[in-house]
Amino acid sequence: MISLLGLYRPRNTPLHRAPAWFKMLLLLGMSITCLVVSDPVTSIGITLACLLLLASTLPPAKATLRGMGFIVLIAALTTVFQVWRGEYIRALDLAGDLISIAALALAVSCSTSMGEMLDFVTALARPLRWILPPETIGVMVALTLRAIPEAARILVEARVAARARGLDRSVRAILIPSASRTVGFALQLGQALHARGIAESGRGAHVPEPVGAVEGEGSPAARLGEPPVRDATPPDSESGAR
Repeated sequence: MISLLGLYRPRNTPLHRAPAWFKMLLLLGMSITCLVVSDPVTSIGITLACLLLLASTLPPAKATLRGMGFIVLIAALTTVFQVWRGEYIRALDLAGDLISIAALALAVSCSTSMGEMLDFVTALARPLRWILPPETIGVMVALTLRAIPEAARILVEARVAARARGLDRSVRAILIPSASRTVGFALQLGQALHARGIAESGRGAHVPEPVGAVEGEGSPAARLGEPPVRDATPPDSESGAR
């Protein structure tokens, strides 16, 4: 499911043209409906509607089938467990709810670009601007979405490297390289943010005083670290002193 974060493709479907807030409200409302309604017939109808909505966004076939196959497998295991307990209606209801929510979430991911999603998060965070700037929250969401597939890629590469050395069953051979590379990725990301001044854009950011600045002077020369310039002694005073 991690690879499904980049499912968006520009299309001209009705769901693509819908605003991001409408799609998020649709996803929230459908999730609440699936949790409240326990009728299997209604659950099956909602499942078919969500699958049709997903198909209408024209998603990438391979990635979508892989992601939905994983969800269907989980739903099948849940159904088998509920049937083993003798709760047949509950089994159909849970399977339908899982597939419905996953299909609708994929439909939203396929029809909403990252820019639209970040704009929606930024607008949603504006009431909290007295605590944290909305743009900072948007950057945090973008970094989170970027870090999740990167961490998964690092873990997969560490597992492949351990398997090539014959250590595929060694937890240490997988976790230690993964942890070190993840920390390195975080440090590089922090350096990139610092170089662009994002980490220093807060209201409480401290700007260090220049080395050559004179205490108590507020002139631009003092703030830039230029040495103070003394007043030149007039020529008359020099001749009188002689």
